[in-house]
Amino acid sequence: MPLSFTIVPVRSDAGDRLEAQIDALGLPPFSLGLLEGVVRKLASIQQTQDIELQQLRHLVFCADHGVYDRSHQSNISRLSSTDQVQRILTGRAPVAVACLQYQIELSVIDCGLNGAEIDPQPRLYSQKIAAGTRDISMLPAMTTAQMHQAVTLGSEHAALKMAEGARVLSFGALGQGNTTSAAALCVALLDLPPEVAVTNRSRLEPILFRDKVDVLTQALALHRQDLSDAWSTVRHLGGFEIAAIMGAMAMTAELGGMFLVDGFACSTALLALHRLYPQIIDYAQFSHQSSHIAQHAIMKHLGQRPLLSLNLALGEGTGSVLAWPLVLSAVNCLKA
Repeated sequence: MPLSFTIVPVRSDAGDRLEAQIDALGLPPFSLGLLEGVVRKLASIQQTQDIELQQLRHLVFCADHGVYDRSHQSNISRLSSTDQVQRILTGRAPVAVACLQYQIELSVIDCGLNGAEIDPQPRLYSQKIAAGTRDISMLPAMTTAQMHQAVTLGSEHAALKMAEGARVLSFGALGQGNTTSAAALCVALLDLPPEVAVTNRSRLEPILFRDKVDVLTQALALHRQDLSDAWSTVRHLGGFEIAAIMGAMAMTAELGGMFLVDGFACSTALLALHRLYPQIIDYAQFSHQSSHIAQHAIMKHLGQRPLLSLNLALGEGTGSVLAWPLVLSAVNCLKA
């Protein structure tokens, strides 16, 4: 993979100086719990105790997966991904409602939906790489060129938001089949059993569970010899939106910003990126624990804890938007 990023480990100086600030406020040590860790991370990234926070920018990357018809043959969704994007753009999806409530800028990026083109709208970026990835149980998900395009696309969107003044970004992933792809990546990168990787505690459907396990088993057997590193693993098993989120996370870190992590696909993107750049974790804050068991395994592997545990399974990054007021409150409490 020719694309690379410069991600430096953060220095802990400014974060360590928070102790004196907390003492000056008369607060007991660790009285703010996990929120203190958020402020420490922000102070370390920005190298100052006078943390600057512009409003959160939330980007939802959208792409379908060719494996969907096989992995979900017993339960095809009534709504296409295009339908779900329309719900976001018209303010009817939970993530859109939450963004409106908290005045958070929302962008939707079509990097690979399989459906009719959506009419141009201010918040929609149509940058389709292809009409979905290929079926991972039969072929690599994407070509090297397609993956490069997806990573570049994500990095460019993050760079734009950072240039506009953002200090914190969050991401969502939307697309039919993306939980199957994320599960395949977890089997490959964490050596999880397929039965664990596909388990969603909010959706216990035996036939769907069996189909996903069968597809994952076939995909891993097909590609196992080609999964030499994280880039090749994502190229063979991932999706355009997962690769784009990897690029967006990497660029946010390179430019000195923090990003919030929510959802199975976004967590898997961070897991793959961590294999390439272990220091990326210095810039990441898990916002929410979902109903996917494999996402719990990712957080445990990375030694992270989420701010919220609501068992959401939306995939739009709603947990990050809901956690944003906690981040603001944490910073403001230590400015009192």
